[in-house]
Amino acid sequence: MADGKTLAEGLKRGKVVRESGDLKYLRFREGFRGVERGTAVIGKRVVWGFPHIKRVFTLERGLKRNISAEKVFAEEKIDGFNVRVIWHEGAVWAFSRGGFLDLFTTEKARGMKLEKFFRANPDYVLCGEMIGNTPHTPPAKGYDVRLYVFDIDEGDGEYLPCAKRHALLKKYGIQGVPVLGHYSSDDYAGLKRLFLAINKGRKEGMVLKSEDRSEAIKYVTPWSDIDDIAHASGMFYDMPIGFYYQRILRSAFSISDFGLGHDEYSKRLGQALYGGLVRSIRNAAGGKGASEEFEISFRDPRIWDDVRMRMGREVKIEELWRREEGGKTRLRFSKTYRKTSKMLISLAGGKGVTD
Repeated sequence: MADGKTLAEGLKRGKVVRESGDLKYLRFREGFRGVERGTAVIGKRVVWGFPHIKRVFTLERGLKRNISAEKVFAEEKIDGFNVRVIWHEGAVWAFSRGGFLDLFTTEKARGMKLEKFFRANPDYVLCGEMIGNTPHTPPAKGYDVRLYVFDIDEGDGEYLPCAKRHALLKKYGIQGVPVLGHYSSDDYAGLKRLFLAINKGRKEGMVLKSEDRSEAIKYVTPWSDIDDIAHASGMFYDMPIGFYYQRILRSAFSISDFGLGHDEYSKRLGQALYGGLVRSIRNAAGGKGASEEFEISFRDPRIWDDVRMRMGREVKIEELWRREEGGKTRLRFSKTYRKTSKMLISLAGGKGVTD
């Protein structure tokens, strides 16, 4: 419980920190006394951190072992960045998974016409994934940003049953994650067909939830695992080695479970791993760092300062261009990954290492 005693002890031990700015609140920078990391306490209100959903490596046995309900909803797993949107003192606010007040997401969420929903449900928290032209996801064509709501916290850390959430989002015109189907939890043949279809469709994966939302597991596709490696291999030294281990292992389980083409996926994995890494090595040979580009638009000029402050500790942020468009600033920037850039430029320059 995020009670006074827990907060006081958390502050003393550095598990909880004070945040100021547009909102003054307490943030759990680590999980503590049963309170999730990312929990924010604003006065008497607690915005609970979003717990990690168990990931299974084999679908049939994972489902049997982790979900006891007779029926499950299958929902698409969206590859974005995790946010929570709340209503506080007559305004919409958004927090990152780590519990930071996110000015960029707040501005975008305020343009999504969520006020009617929140006036009717002021204690609810919209939990979702944001994709598109954000500081964290690849630039999009044809739209700016999208928020896909995958859960609604009732305000006490408990989540609405799936069907009720689906109906409520539809009523207020809020975009939810795509619902892929409603299955008996022992319908492995049906779930296998679904999995093969979303893998073929190059989707990240699926989340299986009991109807009352008390149980949930996630299962990703080998296409997604290999795509993640392709994206990250160019930042080789800035990613924890477990990032690669996990995705190679998960994709291998899927290939085994579903009889997917071993030779085909071996080739895909090799291309994914070498593609980005070789590009970064070639750039390093020319003295360039390992980087990628992002594009965002915003009205509040403080947003760019906030983005740089949040990211500048781990990567070098460089503004590439900006232009003003109808009261908004559109800005493109690069992130240069410090560890990978330093190491590859050094190695490309002939540095020797002792194995």
